[in-house]
Amino acid sequence: MRLNAMALAASALLLTACSDSPSDTDIQTALQPQLQGPACVSAPMFKSFPVTLSEGFSAAVSSGNAPAFDALVDAGLLAKSDKTYSLTEAGRTAYTEQAPGFCYSKGYEIAKIKDISPNPDPMGAAVDKSWVVTLDIRQMPMAAWAKTPALAKLTRHSENLSEAPKTYHVTVGRVKGEQGLKLIDPRFSIMRGVSVSQGF
Repeated sequence: MRLNAMALAASALLLTACSDSPSDTDIQTALQPQLQGPACVSAPMFKSFPVTLSEGFSAAVSSGNAPAFDALVDAGLLAKSDKTYSLTEAGRTAYTEQAPGFCYSKGYEIAKIKDISPNPDPMGAAVDKSWVVTLDIRQMPMAAWAKTPALAKLTRHSENLSEAPKTYHVTVGRVKGEQGLKLIDPRFSIMRGVSVSQGF
Protein backbone atom coordinates (compact mmCIF):
# COMPACT_ATOMS: atom_id res chain seq x y z
CA MET A 1 0.00 0.00 0.00
CA ARG A 2 2.83 2.37 0.92
CA LEU A 3 4.51 1.78 -2.44
CA ASN A 4 1.26 2.47 -4.28
CA ALA A 5 0.77 5.71 -2.34
CA MET A 6 4.32 6.82 -3.16
CA ALA A 7 3.83 5.99 -6.84
CA LEU A 8 0.58 7.96 -6.89
CA ALA A 9 2.26 10.95 -5.21
CA ALA A 10 5.11 10.87 -7.72
CA SER A 11 2.64 10.69 -10.61
CA ALA A 12 0.71 13.64 -9.19
CA LEU A 13 3.91 15.70 -8.91
CA LEU A 14 4.87 14.83 -12.50
CA LEU A 15 1.40 15.77 -13.74
CA THR A 16 1.56 19.09 -11.89
CA ALA A 17 4.98 19.87 -13.40
CA CYS A 18 3.72 19.02 -16.90
CA SER A 19 0.49 20.99 -16.56
CA ASP A 20 2.50 23.97 -15.31
CA SER A 21 4.48 24.10 -18.57
CA PRO A 22 3.31 26.70 -21.10
CA SER A 23 0.93 25.53 -23.81
CA ASP A 24 1.64 25.77 -27.53
CA THR A 25 -0.87 28.66 -27.65
CA ASP A 26 0.99 30.48 -24.85
CA ILE A 27 4.26 30.15 -26.77
CA GLN A 28 2.65 31.31 -30.02
CA THR A 29 1.25 34.41 -28.29
CA ALA A 30 4.57 35.25 -26.62
CA LEU A 31 6.56 35.01 -29.87
CA GLN A 32 3.97 36.51 -32.24
CA PRO A 33 5.37 40.09 -32.21
CA GLN A 34 8.73 38.69 -33.40
CA LEU A 35 7.11 36.56 -36.10
CA GLN A 36 4.83 39.05 -37.77
CA GLY A 37 5.81 41.64 -40.35
CA PRO A 38 6.63 41.31 -44.04
CA ALA A 39 9.88 40.11 -45.57
CA CYS A 40 10.99 42.25 -48.49
CA VAL A 41 13.76 42.71 -51.06
CA SER A 42 14.75 46.27 -50.21
CA ALA A 43 17.25 49.00 -51.06
CA PRO A 44 17.28 52.83 -50.93
CA MET A 45 17.43 52.88 -54.75
CA PHE A 46 13.95 51.28 -54.86
CA LYS A 47 12.31 54.34 -53.26
CA SER A 48 10.43 55.32 -56.45
CA PHE A 49 9.72 54.10 -59.97
CA PRO A 50 10.32 54.47 -62.85
CA VAL A 51 14.11 54.59 -62.37
CA THR A 52 16.60 55.59 -65.05
CA LEU A 53 20.20 54.52 -64.49
CA SER A 54 22.90 56.97 -65.46
CA GLU A 55 26.66 57.44 -65.35
CA GLY A 56 28.66 59.79 -63.19
CA PHE A 57 29.14 60.71 -59.55
CA SER A 58 26.02 62.89 -59.48
CA ALA A 59 23.74 60.17 -60.84
CA ALA A 60 20.69 59.50 -58.65
CA VAL A 61 21.02 55.77 -59.39
CA SER A 62 24.26 54.59 -60.95
CA SER A 63 24.36 52.25 -63.93
CA GLY A 64 26.53 50.01 -61.71
CA ASN A 65 23.25 48.89 -60.11
CA ALA A 66 21.94 47.38 -63.36
CA PRO A 67 22.39 43.74 -62.14
CA ALA A 68 19.99 44.35 -59.23
CA PHE A 69 17.35 45.90 -61.47
CA ASP A 70 17.85 43.21 -64.13
CA ALA A 71 17.26 40.54 -61.48
CA LEU A 72 13.90 42.18 -60.73
CA VAL A 73 13.16 42.14 -64.47
CA ASP A 74 13.88 38.37 -64.47
CA ALA A 75 11.52 38.04 -61.50
CA GLY A 76 8.76 39.76 -63.47
CA LEU A 77 8.53 42.81 -61.19
CA LEU A 78 10.10 45.36 -63.54
CA ALA A 79 10.03 46.08 -67.26
CA LYS A 80 13.14 47.52 -68.91
CA SER A 81 13.28 50.06 -71.72
CA ASP A 82 16.83 51.16 -72.57
CA LYS A 83 18.13 52.23 -69.10
CA THR A 84 14.73 52.89 -67.55
CA TYR A 85 12.98 50.40 -65.27
CA SER A 86 9.28 50.60 -64.48
CA LEU A 87 6.90 48.49 -62.41
CA THR A 88 4.94 45.68 -64.04
CA GLU A 89 1.50 44.68 -62.74
CA ALA A 90 3.16 42.07 -60.50
CA GLY A 91 5.67 44.70 -59.38
CA ARG A 92 2.90 47.11 -58.36
CA THR A 93 1.29 44.38 -56.27
CA ALA A 94 4.52 43.52 -54.44
CA TYR A 95 5.96 47.03 -54.13
CA THR A 96 5.82 48.92 -50.83
CA GLU A 97 7.29 52.39 -50.49
CA GLN A 98 7.90 51.92 -46.75
CA ALA A 99 10.46 49.11 -47.33
CA PRO A 100 11.36 50.54 -49.88
CA GLY A 101 11.16 47.44 -52.03
CA PHE A 102 9.20 44.34 -52.92
CA CYS A 103 7.61 42.18 -50.23
CA TYR A 104 7.41 38.44 -50.78
CA SER A 105 6.16 36.98 -47.48
CA LYS A 106 3.76 38.09 -44.74
CA GLY A 107 6.03 36.92 -41.94
CA TYR A 108 7.02 33.78 -40.07
CA GLU A 109 5.18 31.01 -38.25
CA ILE A 110 5.94 28.23 -35.81
CA ALA A 111 6.23 24.97 -37.74
CA LYS A 112 6.75 22.67 -34.75
CA ILE A 113 7.39 22.91 -31.01
CA LYS A 114 9.92 20.17 -30.28
CA ASP A 115 10.65 20.55 -26.58
CA ILE A 116 9.72 22.62 -23.51
CA SER A 117 12.17 22.27 -20.60
CA PRO A 118 12.47 24.13 -17.30
CA ASN A 119 15.19 26.76 -17.62
CA PRO A 120 18.18 25.84 -15.39
CA ASP A 121 19.59 29.39 -15.47
CA PRO A 122 18.45 32.07 -13.00
CA MET A 123 16.51 34.87 -14.73
CA GLY A 124 16.26 37.39 -11.89
CA ALA A 125 13.75 38.10 -9.13
CA ALA A 126 11.10 39.47 -11.51
CA VAL A 127 10.73 36.14 -13.35
CA ASP A 128 8.54 33.63 -11.54
CA LYS A 129 9.30 30.63 -13.80
CA SER A 130 10.99 30.19 -17.15
CA TRP A 131 11.44 27.52 -19.81
CA VAL A 132 13.72 26.88 -22.76
CA VAL A 133 11.67 26.10 -25.84
CA THR A 134 13.16 24.30 -28.85
CA LEU A 135 11.08 24.93 -31.95
CA ASP A 136 11.14 25.10 -35.73
CA ILE A 137 10.17 28.41 -37.34
CA ARG A 138 9.55 28.81 -41.06
CA GLN A 139 8.78 31.65 -43.39
CA MET A 140 5.14 31.90 -44.45
CA PRO A 141 4.47 31.02 -48.11
CA MET A 142 6.63 33.12 -50.40
CA ALA A 143 5.57 34.76 -53.64
CA ALA A 144 6.72 32.71 -56.63
CA TRP A 145 8.88 35.57 -57.95
CA ALA A 146 11.05 35.47 -54.81
CA LYS A 147 12.25 31.99 -55.79
CA THR A 148 13.94 33.30 -58.95
CA PRO A 149 17.63 32.21 -58.94
CA ALA A 150 18.71 35.71 -60.03
CA LEU A 151 17.38 37.17 -56.78
CA ALA A 152 19.36 34.74 -54.62
CA LYS A 153 22.57 36.03 -56.24
CA LEU A 154 21.85 39.58 -55.04
CA THR A 155 22.37 38.84 -51.36
CA ARG A 156 24.75 37.20 -48.91
CA HIS A 157 21.68 35.98 -47.00
CA SER A 158 19.93 33.87 -49.61
CA GLU A 159 18.59 31.64 -46.78
CA ASN A 160 16.07 34.46 -46.20
CA LEU A 161 14.58 33.51 -49.56
CA SER A 162 13.66 30.04 -48.30
CA GLU A 163 10.60 28.45 -46.69
CA ALA A 164 12.72 25.74 -45.04
CA PRO A 165 12.22 25.60 -41.25
CA LYS A 166 15.08 26.63 -38.94
CA THR A 167 15.50 25.42 -35.36
CA TYR A 168 15.64 28.02 -32.57
CA HIS A 169 16.13 27.80 -28.80
CA VAL A 170 14.26 30.55 -27.01
CA THR A 171 13.60 31.39 -23.34
CA VAL A 172 10.07 32.26 -22.25
CA GLY A 173 8.74 32.88 -18.78
CA ARG A 174 6.06 34.16 -16.44
CA VAL A 175 6.86 37.57 -14.99
CA LYS A 176 5.60 38.40 -11.50
CA GLY A 177 2.62 40.74 -11.56
CA GLU A 178 2.03 40.30 -15.31
CA GLN A 179 -0.46 38.16 -17.19
CA GLY A 180 0.51 35.55 -19.75
CA LEU A 181 3.78 34.16 -21.00
CA LYS A 182 6.56 36.57 -22.03
CA LEU A 183 9.56 36.31 -24.32
CA ILE A 184 12.48 36.98 -21.97
CA ASP A 185 15.33 36.14 -24.34
CA PRO A 186 16.83 39.39 -25.74
CA ARG A 187 19.02 37.39 -28.14
CA PHE A 188 16.05 35.94 -30.02
CA SER A 189 15.32 37.62 -33.32
CA ILE A 190 14.52 36.55 -36.85
CA MET A 191 16.58 38.11 -39.61
CA ARG A 192 14.01 38.78 -42.29
CA GLY A 193 14.10 40.08 -45.81
CA VAL A 194 16.91 40.73 -48.23
CA SER A 195 18.87 43.97 -48.35
CA VAL A 196 20.41 44.75 -51.73
CA SER A 197 23.72 46.63 -51.73
CA GLN A 198 23.68 49.83 -53.74
CA GLY A 199 26.63 50.70 -55.93
CA PHE A 200 27.72 54.31 -56.51
